[in-house]
Amino acid sequence: MKKLVLTLSAALSLIVAGEIVASHPVITLDGVKPGSTPFISFVTLRLRSTSDLTMVSFSIKPKQGSQTRPISATYSSAYLQRTGYYRPGSGKFTVPVFGLYQGRQNTVTVTSTFADATTQANRVNITAAAYDGGTFTSPTIVQPRLHNTTLSYDFALLKAYAVDDTPVIIDSDSEVRWVGSAGRGGQQSLLYNNGIYVPSGTSIVRLEFDGRKRTIADYSSIGVTDFHHNFDYGRDGILTEVDYVGEPEATVIEVDANTGAVLHTWNMQPIISNAMIAGGDDPADFVLPGQDWFHNNACAYRPSDDSLVISSRENFVITLDYDTQAIKWILGDPTKHWHDFSSLRAFSLTLGADTLPPIGQHAVSIVKDQLLLMDDGQQSTIEMPLGTERTYSAPRKYSLTSTTATEIFHYYIDPSIFTPFCSSAYEDTTDNYLFDYTIAGPFISDDVVALDATGSIAFYYRYALIDGACGTAFYADPIHLENLLFQ
Repeated sequence: MKKLVLTLSAALSLIVAGEIVASHPVITLDGVKPGSTPFISFVTLRLRSTSDLTMVSFSIKPKQGSQTRPISATYSSAYLQRTGYYRPGSGKFTVPVFGLYQGRQNTVTVTSTFADATTQANRVNITAAAYDGGTFTSPTIVQPRLHNTTLSYDFALLKAYAVDDTPVIIDSDSEVRWVGSAGRGGQQSLLYNNGIYVPSGTSIVRLEFDGRKRTIADYSSIGVTDFHHNFDYGRDGILTEVDYVGEPEATVIEVDANTGAVLHTWNMQPIISNAMIAGGDDPADFVLPGQDWFHNNACAYRPSDDSLVISSRENFVITLDYDTQAIKWILGDPTKHWHDFSSLRAFSLTLGADTLPPIGQHAVSIVKDQLLLMDDGQQSTIEMPLGTERTYSAPRKYSLTSTTATEIFHYYIDPSIFTPFCSSAYEDTTDNYLFDYTIAGPFISDDVVALDATGSIAFYYRYALIDGACGTAFYADPIHLENLLFQ
């Protein structure tokens, strides 16, 4: 049984930090109830009927000695009414509080703002139930959070498909602060518009931080048999990688985050086949229907030229015009099979000085018009010749023109790590990175490493491989859970 221990105090004065504060309490505690996980609680407060509530915020005090930013959020009165947490005239309202520390007391400040610009701050102490997260709650601390690090983010979303309560969100102290409630493991999860999108069979489900969930849409009617690899940010919605019968891992669809409507579809089988035929080549020896010849594992939208960047682990990184679907360029290992075809070589970017091509890459993203990815170093598994294979993996960033790719950043961890499959490299603000070596060793551990703008390791946490493969954290995204706004 979940237990909550709570106390409440009201902070009252006339002026606090330039704000007008209620001179007498208009809000009192009604009760606190646990949510669907130990990381969620619902604080209900009584409100004088004459008070006109406009917004409510909460902030969770970091644990003693922590330098993480507090998890905090603000709810507008309209949002609370729309979600059933506030009915004007009822005399009370409920504040969903998420991101609690499990198994300990949390100090939560709830601040209410009224139409006359007055505010009232109430402090609620909540002791949340313990959570047994296995390796997630007991990682090996290779390096704890660096004291006074300049790291720009404090939270990471681990895409853990080997557990049902995915994704798992940790803070920069390695504390688990939130887990999903879909009841089904899945490596495709994305924080988008203050909700987390995950797959469930042939459907996409949106998880709310307060534990609610709803199915956005089911795609079986258009032939989708499964979602694979990742969800990414698109131009108009969410980019998803899907399977169809006889067409594994070679199609991307973009869906509307609210309605689930399909906005765009990119099927790489006809796109590449048509380009090869137009260039005088027979695609039959490269495009292999029914086989995993392409193996798409990530996508990214590039605003500067309105293009879609697609990672094909088997072959290369390829970029298409977002609307016409015409191939713009290809970046990849020239010792692989794709380079045997003049029609595909014609799209190949020239490598700049001291530039290595990506091999078996994952987690492509565009940051300030530059291409960032995890270069796994793993050769092809189907297309022949298989190409080069390295003995290490490394995050790499490229500066791009229409004809060249120049490597402008790489990170070689010491000692080196080889993670042949899965894994990610993402950037938050400039030069603040999160690297996930998913099967470091290979196949020994999942190593999550943060790098701050000074080039220092901000933290380094090592997790056990739950399924012996990529299921602990297929990818890891740096995210922000401070100052969220729900309107």
